[in-house]
Amino acid sequence: LGIDRARPLVVAGSTAPGEHELLRDALPPGTQLLCAPRKPEWFDQAAEALPGCVRRSAGKPRSGAEFYLLDTIGELRKAYALADVVVVGRSFGNLYGSDPMEPAALAKPVVIGPAVSDFESIVRTMLRADAIVQSSAQKLARTIAELLGDESKRQALAQRARQCVLANQGAAQRHAHLLHEMIAS
Repeated sequence: LGIDRARPLVVAGSTAPGEHELLRDALPPGTQLLCAPRKPEWFDQAAEALPGCVRRSAGKPRSGAEFYLLDTIGELRKAYALADVVVVGRSFGNLYGSDPMEPAALAKPVVIGPAVSDFESIVRTMLRADAIVQSSAQKLARTIAELLGDESKRQALAQRARQCVLANQGAAQRHAHLLHEMIAS
């Protein structure tokens, strides 16, 4: 894509219509933004909201851009790995949030909006562990700027996020064990 690794990068994953404009406007000067819309039918709308964006599907990297659009499938984890800050999409509008566990597992500082009903227990667990930042749309610019401006805060948040993931692993195995016990009795 041509992302400049010397400049801060905010990666917004699983974004929805309306969030691209919000993220664009919340971006501090000198920062790059990579958006990965949740659905392919939202790719063109996202590109319109991010003027001059470099589209992954075009296959033409361009350095010096401010906006990047991950309009391909299956590469979000790689994008998260590059992020200085991750914003979890579908959480600033009328939808129900997206899963923050993948960027947390990669030890990335994660910001999520108020709409998280599909992932309420995960977000609640992460909030109790001080492992995620929940922000409103109105405070998003300040939240991103504060995190990008304080590397130690970013690193501490990222480490707590990773520890929260590790502390809560194994749910499938625990459920399988419980089911096995129920069947056996």
